[in-house]
Amino acid sequence: MIALRISDKEWKKIEFRKNKFRELESALDQAVSGRDNKVPAFLSGALAGGEMGKATAVEKLVNELVKSMDSYGIRNRLWIESDETIKDNGLSDDDFCKMKATEEKASEEKTSEEKASKEKIPCMPTRFKEFIHDYLYCMILLMTSEMEWVEQIYAEPYADSFQQLYLHAKRVREFSVRPIEKRYDELWGETYFGVRGASGLFEIFSMAYESITGKDIGDSLTQSMKDGLDTYCQEQMQMYDEFLDEAEDNAMTEEEIEAVMSEYVDVDANDPDMAELNRYFDELAVRWDESEKRFRQTFPDTEGFCTRYLRLRELFYTDESRDMRYPLTIFDILVEGMLDVFLGRRGKTLYTDADNCARTYISIKKQIDAIKKLREEA
Repeated sequence: MIALRISDKEWKKIEFRKNKFRELESALDQAVSGRDNKVPAFLSGALAGGEMGKATAVEKLVNELVKSMDSYGIRNRLWIESDETIKDNGLSDDDFCKMKATEEKASEEKTSEEKASKEKIPCMPTRFKEFIHDYLYCMILLMTSEMEWVEQIYAEPYADSFQQLYLHAKRVREFSVRPIEKRYDELWGETYFGVRGASGLFEIFSMAYESITGKDIGDSLTQSMKDGLDTYCQEQMQMYDEFLDEAEDNAMTEEEIEAVMSEYVDVDANDPDMAELNRYFDELAVRWDESEKRFRQTFPDTEGFCTRYLRLRELFYTDESRDMRYPLTIFDILVEGMLDVFLGRRGKTLYTDADNCARTYISIKKQIDAIKKLREEA
């Protein structure tokens, strides 16, 4: 076989085709698993009850999702003994499952819960349950709200399908396994330099908080978070202090700043292309402003969102107990399992439909065989 030389231009085309197939692969996964289902469809009674009705519906949905995650964790032995249980050398009501079967639950779930209670199998730790409940509540509120305005920091608004929960869970897990210094490094950048961008784990959360309250998220640091920054970001703190001192010594007037900036701007005000570009950005700014106004006017439970976000944020950054850190290292697995259980119980996934799942599998397998023949003929 002769090795072909591939030009840079052709590599770009290859990458484009590859990405299109990756998108197709993701779409297939979502279609079979049911994660392409829209979250608003599960917020029963939300429209009839207005915005507070929506908050109540979200709370109800979150409770069901948390139960599904706990059930999945129990069945797959993913929960471990809590720090308190190990310390006390006994069983804790909070950390070991004592769930009671109800008539609404399937017999399979009853068996799992009864077995867990009988064998003293650990269930979801209390600390992590607080975190996941607040996290899902905030995520779903943001996923189902007017968020176009976050594009101003080059961030994409959250999608409203269950796939969004899974995708963000993967980012949470990736961020959680970093060394603690790296985690605090992002918190430091957000706090002292107002760093904003699509790469931030809780960036959209923070933007929503600031829009609602009119306060900088950096001002919300608790003492434990400040202590963490002092411990793990000493070098950055020193650099920041030096920066402030230098800025104070070399403070410039507004006229001086404008004069310096004008040296770098050499644009003909009558240039039609530039005029069109300026018009575009002006329209974009107006659209973002209107979007943010609608967000503030229609967002339900603003107080609850802010309280829960600050609480989950502190837990995420400062709680180093096994009850928090271990579940976060498998966070994407837990969320995927949670969605499998939740959607499966409601018949919204092919995995619980043996006949259609088999038909789908055979159909896809035939397509793969056909693709292989095309490749061999090429």
